[in-house]
Amino acid sequence: MWWWAFPAALLVGAAVWGVSAWLLQDLDTVPVAQQVTARIETVRTALAAGAGVGAAVTLLLVVRRQRHQELAAAHTTHDAAERRVTELYTKAVEQLGNSQARFPEVRVIAR
Repeated sequence: MWWWAFPAALLVGAAVWGVSAWLLQDLDTVPVAQQVTARIETVRTALAAGAGVGAAVTLLLVVRRQRHQELAAAHTTHDAAERRVTELYTKAVEQLGNSQARFPEVRVIAR
């Protein structure tokens, strides 16, 4: 589980850091009275960006899991069909080789 959780956490952290660094680069040009409000809005925006990246990573994992389940269902269906064909073939061979068959046209008479 760590092989995808660690890169995902790094990606979210990088998004938060990148957005906050980008928004805080011109904080010196803002008047002192508005700097606190600007910092709060920067943190809010950076966390929203991180949440968006986290949601995107979650969506990718859900799509991957769904695809895996669909492939597994397709393999199961294929295996069931192959098993059914094998069972029908085996029953047919048993009937053809059965000397005690009720109907003579069902069995093959070896001469």
